[in-house]
Amino acid sequence: MILEPHTLPMTTVRIEGHLINTDPQVLQTIVSQVAKGGFFSIDMTTVRLAVLKFPWIKDVQIHRQWPNTLLIQVQERQVIAQWQNKALVDDEGYLFNVPLKRKGDLGLPQFYGPPNSVGKILERYNQLAPLVNAYGFSIHEFGYNARQTWYMVLDNGIKLRLSRYDKKNTRLQRFIKVYHRLLSTQKLPPVYVDLRYTNGIAVLHALAD
Repeated sequence: MILEPHTLPMTTVRIEGHLINTDPQVLQTIVSQVAKGGFFSIDMTTVRLAVLKFPWIKDVQIHRQWPNTLLIQVQERQVIAQWQNKALVDDEGYLFNVPLKRKGDLGLPQFYGPPNSVGKILERYNQLAPLVNAYGFSIHEFGYNARQTWYMVLDNGIKLRLSRYDKKNTRLQRFIKVYHRLLSTQKLPPVYVDLRYTNGIAVLHALAD
């Protein structure tokens, strides 16, 4: 009968997709182990669930190709940051885990915030990161606390306190524009900058040894 496993058996598994963090050979092996049955009888749901167990896989499409091939099209997650040095955050705010030894090698910014705040933090990070990057900086740490006080730490160690009312990010832009002027007039670079003032900024400098 047409639904019998031995009828038109699947003999080929083909993986398609741009894989960076997923080993395609391991993925192929797992799929081959669960892709049992014939062209018409194979359990596509079982195959799909097996692929989605790989932490980096965001989505998978599975197709039968006549007469004996199973085509697996996969899409990996685009990682944006680490969440409180524990999980990873993808571009949709989804938290997922990978082996710890891999996290430290990714060079990602750290997000910190109250529970269930990752989506809100990602949204504002996406607004501010292009502005910061345009001036030659990058964000090392970003988030807010229970009092809704936003902050970021730049890659050079400077910590910025941000205003939650600065919807157009004018205060951040003002600081970045005068940053190099501050360096030229001060012997020490600032280590803490408070941008929550309407008409100015507060700057704290490190003490010399």
